[in-house]
Amino acid sequence: MAQVRDGLTALVARWAEAQGGGPGDVPWRFHLTEDAWRDLLACLVADPSPFVGMWCDGRAVFVVLAPQVGEMLVISTPVEMQRYWGLSCACPAAGVYERMIHDLWGVEALDARDLRPWLDHGAWGVTWPLSDRPVPVQGASVAEFREVAEVMRAGGTICEYGPADGGFHAPAYLRLAVPGARVVDAQWWMGYAHRGIGARMRGSDPAQALRLAARIDGAASVAHQAALARAMEQALRQEVAGQVAATRAMFCELERVATVLFDVGGVAEAAGDVRLARECAQAREHVLAFCYAAFGRRMLMDVVTFGGDGGDAAAFASRAEEVCTWLRGAHARLEALYRHPRGLGGLVRGLGVLSADMARQLGVTGVVARASGREGDLRHLTPGYHDGWLPAGVEQAGDVDARMRVRLRTVGVSLRILDALGGVLSRAQPAADTASSPVGDGEGTGWAEGPRGAIRYWVRMQAGQLAAVGICESTPAHMLASEIAMRDAHDTDMPVIMRSFGLSPAGADL
Repeated sequence: MAQVRDGLTALVARWAEAQGGGPGDVPWRFHLTEDAWRDLLACLVADPSPFVGMWCDGRAVFVVLAPQVGEMLVISTPVEMQRYWGLSCACPAAGVYERMIHDLWGVEALDARDLRPWLDHGAWGVTWPLSDRPVPVQGASVAEFREVAEVMRAGGTICEYGPADGGFHAPAYLRLAVPGARVVDAQWWMGYAHRGIGARMRGSDPAQALRLAARIDGAASVAHQAALARAMEQALRQEVAGQVAATRAMFCELERVATVLFDVGGVAEAAGDVRLARECAQAREHVLAFCYAAFGRRMLMDVVTFGGDGGDAAAFASRAEEVCTWLRGAHARLEALYRHPRGLGGLVRGLGVLSADMARQLGVTGVVARASGREGDLRHLTPGYHDGWLPAGVEQAGDVDARMRVRLRTVGVSLRILDALGGVLSRAQPAADTASSPVGDGEGTGWAEGPRGAIRYWVRMQAGQLAAVGICESTPAHMLASEIAMRDAHDTDMPVIMRSFGLSPAGADL
């Protein structure tokens, strides 16, 4: 694998030499010809793990690669005759992005694994709404799924969940092929949560863009805000004070604790562990009540501002010890309940396995990655954090139990970080207002380690406004990972396996 990474490094060096350092002297930004794009494709066939995400602006297709943790390359190639060479034949996670690009722009990926619609469910007034020449809709479409030969031969059952079956789950359509007692194929179809976030952000000022980012995914609102703010600040060369970075870290960790408790409780509820689910709900409610008392809002939307902190750090610092002490007790109870000899840990062990090799191929991040032996935490590279706060170590089993153990450990780590941040912020002097009116042009990237995985942004700013944006979320890769983990599992275990991945269709549909 190191030899493959050396090949990508050599390609990057060749591109940098060819274009003299990149557009605007940005070392991580590359425009590629079709031949150079094919070279990249060949490199990704050998190792698809650097792939992060894709998008399109009608004239070019963009891809983000992360060859190393914290490294982010933004690469584009021109669209010719509404086509480009697709990457899904090398990177399975690229398939969702290629389908979204085709639905929105009518730009087709050559040699693609899958060209079925993802966002366009036949309810739009036009086809390819963002293209220069949108086409009026001729007729309604229906969900398209792969045929499963084994089910057809055996005359088995097709089980379907969502998006309008009366259940209180996220808007997504899951289809399970069950020829007997076990699932042989699982397929997601999403797009129901699409809101055109990228198109709506274009032309907005930083404050407007951050307000939209805060509403992409309620479970990762602060992470989206922080990643976008960093990208815009880098593009416009806006310095951010240390106290501001610490305050953002504090908001991120509060959100992480609340979301992880929600996910652990969801798995417990799906498995019928009422006591563990109740304890998680009570602990999460304590976090939300603290946020309301300290910041005037339960959900931490609109707490990050361009160049500033957007929140009252003193309100947290004065009560950090109190809330962390209470939550440490709750965390200890959760650990004891989960690890009890007759607890949930023993019941879910061995369910929904995602192998380390498949996790690498799909490029999963966050909890799912660390439960399958894959290192990586963007907090190591995020201002406001110290390496000593973030212990190393991953689980190897890749099953539901490993994902639950990683989540419970994450809560403990976040509480230690919040305790340390309380001391940092209590000693800090009131931050001077260094933020200025956003002006200038440039490109920038930003990232955040969200509660469920990495979130990355690329922006192009013109005259202080957002001219273009690319958003890369972890949900598409995790959705594919969950499909693989469900195969060969008993049909009654599906809710537990599904909830253990913490999927958020809002993050996939954008």
